[in-house]
Amino acid sequence: MKNMGIIADLMLRFLLGGAAVAGCYLLLLVVPWKSFAGIFAAFPAVLASAVIMTGHYDGNKAASQLALGATAGMLGCTVCVAVTLWGLLAGWGWLGSLIISIPAWLISSMFFIRVIKEYR
Repeated sequence: MKNMGIIADLMLRFLLGGAAVAGCYLLLLVVPWKSFAGIFAAFPAVLASAVIMTGHYDGNKAASQLALGATAGMLGCTVCVAVTLWGLLAGWGWLGSLIISIPAWLISSMFFIRVIKEYR
């Protein structure tokens, strides 16, 4: 019985991870700004496939912009973790902490794109 719980957990992780990869790829197709789309490619598993596919179909410059966005997204992840921790310590609970940390991640990632492009 315990193995069934592990299998169900693995299946859920596989489905959620696959959905994240597919969703990021669809976003890359729709959004014309590769650096912004790169924010969503910050997940390591997504990053590798996103850079490979973008480089293959759109060239090195587009892949570079995507990687720039991924860098900003990773920096935004640091902000996300800090805000989540702050929310948890402030007693907001896990759901409240996630509700405030996800927008903090997106806004800070967009800020980091701007800073990186300005000093590049």
